[in-house]
Amino acid sequence: MSEFIFIGDRQLVREPDDDFVAEDLPSLPCAVIHQGARAQMYSLVTGAFLEDALQMEELILLEGDDGPVVYELDTALVAQLADKQEDDIETLVSQWQETQEVELLNAQETDLADFLFSLIHLCQVVLNEEGMGVFVLSDG
Repeated sequence: MSEFIFIGDRQLVREPDDDFVAEDLPSLPCAVIHQGARAQMYSLVTGAFLEDALQMEELILLEGDDGPVVYELDTALVAQLADKQEDDIETLVSQWQETQEVELLNAQETDLADFLFSLIHLCQVVLNEEGMGVFVLSDG
């Protein structure tokens, strides 16, 4: 299963037409950073309980049993991520690495930092554009 985070127009993503291709939008591959690992990071960013952080990727589109699935990131989470400074990344990654989900990934600190830096950048772009959102596309 491959996943990537992308930004796009909320209306277009929620009601795609035949010409809509999410892969053509600015995106970030999730690689080994699955939903559980991302939820750990969301929890660290927002201070929310993990159970609540797991709900910060809201299901908005499901294409059949095997088709792609699209989630939208919670707008409050996007705003909090966009507010992070470059200096915050090192501390956040250090805390994130200590979570059980991330320990099991055997991910490198630089991979986590690059992922978080890119996600923060996407969130900053979205906040500067009217009607845009941050989404996760999973191929099922």
